[in-house]
Amino acid sequence: MQLNTELLQKIKVAAARNFDAYLQKVLSASAEHGIFGMEMLDRLHEQLPRTKCADCGRCCNAISIYSLEYHRIIREILIAWPPERLRRLVKSALRPDLRQAVIGKEKRLRCIFRDDETKVCMVHPVRPFACRIFGLLKENGRRECDRVEDIALPAQTVSESFLTDLQTRILENSESFEPFPGRGAIHFFPFEFWFFRYIFSPERALQIYREILVPLSTPLTSLWQSSKNIPEFREDFYENSEEQESGAQPEILDLP
Repeated sequence: MQLNTELLQKIKVAAARNFDAYLQKVLSASAEHGIFGMEMLDRLHEQLPRTKCADCGRCCNAISIYSLEYHRIIREILIAWPPERLRRLVKSALRPDLRQAVIGKEKRLRCIFRDDETKVCMVHPVRPFACRIFGLLKENGRRECDRVEDIALPAQTVSESFLTDLQTRILENSESFEPFPGRGAIHFFPFEFWFFRYIFSPERALQIYREILVPLSTPLTSLWQSSKNIPEFREDFYENSEEQESGAQPEILDLP
């Protein structure tokens, strides 16, 4: 899957013209979402064992999260972050290509909330489910990372059925979209996808996911290339969308 550098450039141009409007859209979307599902999400997170690690940051790459988790993070940022830090976050989200790194033999999109200087997760209290379960002691007696330890001893083993049950309750309160026509809808996308979904539209965010976010990440590329039956993307896919039918103008694609 090839990175669409032309689309990336158009986003860069659009961001320079409309930065304040994009910032406002990000904040307004999560404010309008309200607290729906937030208490439930926090209670589910509390059911997981608390852990600590060496803060090496090797696992701090962009991971897929649910829309409910996205709003939880943004609402926390609204309360806790100063305006200038928030502006830096939006600038970084608009340029995911600047956070690509090579980890081992893989291309990875580094997590937007990882501060490599201080080795701190800037949203640790509301970090998503995928971050919380990484390194937990599984039924086979193993962890994904041997630098992760349970804070409370003895270490608590978590079963796949337990984790699946928690995730099911989260996705029931989250949005889903179909990244590739004919491949089925999914509930979890990188933070950047949800960001673009709320400043542009679901259709535009899906294009950015396919043509920018997936090519920037070896795991995402491998995920979607694992099937030999991926339908070829059609240029007219968006022409039948509700956005086009309503007469709304695309926010990116028509820029010079």
